[in-house]
Amino acid sequence: MNKTIYILFSVLILAFTACEKDYPTDGIASKSDARIINVVIDARDVPYEGQRTFYDHDAAVITIQVLPGYDWTTFTVYVSPVIYATMTPYGGSEEDWSSGSKSYTVTSGDESNSNTYVVEIVEVTEFGNNL
Repeated sequence: MNKTIYILFSVLILAFTACEKDYPTDGIASKSDARIINVVIDARDVPYEGQRTFYDHDAAVITIQVLPGYDWTTFTVYVSPVIYATMTPYGGSEEDWSSGSKSYTVTSGDESNSNTYVVEIVEVTEFGNNL
């Protein structure tokens, strides 16, 4: 009986907290924002401790530093734009990164802004932000 009440209470709480109208988006981004906010190599390709990501929004360049020893032709890189924005090409499929970089275009939700970012992968012997 206690388990049933607990489960029903949990479902009720989740239902109220997951309502879209209650989701706070104003402080996250506006519909005119066109930025990339997250880039990461799939942990199956490069474990999280083997990679670090640095964002330069002014230059529209995102650099992922990777420790040596990984096959550059099998990376799956997840690229996420801000809420409301769209992006081409879609990030998240296995691609050949042997050239070291790819471009992604982010368009704001209201289509008033567009930015093209270069995502580059750089092999380093140790992590640092002195790119």
